Amino acid sequence: MAVRFAKVNGVRIAYRVQGEGPPLVLVMGYRLNSAAWPATFIEQLAERFTVITLDNRGTGLSDKPVVGYAMANLARDLRGLLDELGIAEANILGYSMGGAVAQEFVRQFPDRVSSLILCATLPGGPQATYAKASVVQVMRDLDGLSPEQAARRIWKVTYAPGYLEQHRALAEDQMRREIALPTPLHAADLQFQAFAEFDGSKALTDIRCPTMVLTGDLDELIPPRNSALMAKLIPDAKLIVVPGGGHRVLWEATQTCVELIVEFLTSDRDDWTLRPQPQVGQALASLASHPLMSAFELFMTWPLAFANASFEILTIARQAIMVGSASRFGDGKPVILVPRFLGSDLALLPLSVWLKALGYRPVLVGLFVNFEDAYSDYSLSQAIRDATQRIGRKAVLITHFSGMTRALRAAEAHREWISDVVVFEAPHRPNTEGLRAHFVSSGWSMLHGIIELPRVLRNIGIELIEEPSSEGGGLAAWSGIQTSAEEEQT
Repeated sequence: MAVRFAKVNGVRIAYRVQGEGPPLVLVMGYRLNSAAWPATFIEQLAERFTVITLDNRGTGLSDKPVVGYAMANLARDLRGLLDELGIAEANILGYSMGGAVAQEFVRQFPDRVSSLILCATLPGGPQATYAKASVVQVMRDLDGLSPEQAARRIWKVTYAPGYLEQHRALAEDQMRREIALPTPLHAADLQFQAFAEFDGSKALTDIRCPTMVLTGDLDELIPPRNSALMAKLIPDAKLIVVPGGGHRVLWEATQTCVELIVEFLTSDRDDWTLRPQPQVGQALASLASHPLMSAFELFMTWPLAFANASFEILTIARQAIMVGSASRFGDGKPVILVPRFLGSDLALLPLSVWLKALGYRPVLVGLFVNFEDAYSDYSLSQAIRDATQRIGRKAVLITHFSGMTRALRAAEAHREWISDVVVFEAPHRPNTEGLRAHFVSSGWSMLHGIIELPRVLRNIGIELIEEPSSEGGGLAAWSGIQTSAEEEQT
């Protein structure tokens, strides 16, 4: 298929068109581009449909900006592409994260959807069932890995158990095609952030187009009970569960899935009727939206979380994020935690775990007795250099006022690697010409960090280290803690 390009919604989107017949748009999932669809899947569908595949922003040959990855915005990218192609109405198939994009598309543009297929995806929100923390860790901790290493790590939780042993050659060939144009880490992080925050559950009962929900019964990444929930909420939705299928059910059972999709899209719809809107899980949804369900409750669970193995806090944190907490999911930026003067890294360990649970990449400097000496400065510089070069973007330095002198000195020396400095409990605001500084009052404490720090970090955008730093004295910003209007756009 020849690659074409369209300028839509402010970015250049790569797409491919194959076949003839009613338009069928395939929306890919997290990290992958349109080359990842199974070749026989596309070929067989193209015998009956005009198949349109696109590289989501951040992937493949499409632009890879540092903003605009919210599912609602990716849906607008898709709308712009259909406008460019002159397609008024299309069948939409969304896989995994692409299923969230498809849900957003039908919510915003219901008249543009002929039929909807949601494959291996979830509705988001408090009723959704998320992957175990160990699975999330596999998908998330990819910094420092080559594209091939990342792909091999991920496929352990996306293919069904036993598939790789039986179909190794197919999986290897598939992997090679997927990593030919690897997705940069910043784009993968922003996709992950947007998918983690997606909540389309309230709009499902408003869907009026014919809908099929497809999943494998062994999906570890997006448990199949999500599909059952969506099929129950969407009026007259058809639920298909493929036995033995994992998250990559379209790859594992391609022929079966093609037959199911073709049968669904070509069936007679004259007798399509709508059931009364179901009232599923209303008590749970009401409880989850209560204002007291906040990050503070997560803080109260910390002793138990640490007792049960620290990384399992991700599961708890994930639920807190989904019920309206101010601590929304992060964008994966590196965060360097500088201890107090004469303090210890150990005191920052709980804050580090919390920031990782929220989707950032915290780094402890390795200072146990934080003296003002050359060795301490060297250790901090080394931590900054290692983190930023491994992750590929500028870091944020976070410190108590007693460590501010060292932090500002390091930021000044490494402007190419540091974007911002956050200082807790500063009695005064020193001159930080040329550096963006944010001052947070009322205590360098775990509780205050849990409540306030994520709000500050949320308003600090991604800066790639390969981009030149801005110059001049206009960069200093005395920041309060508020949500910017731009944040909602991105």
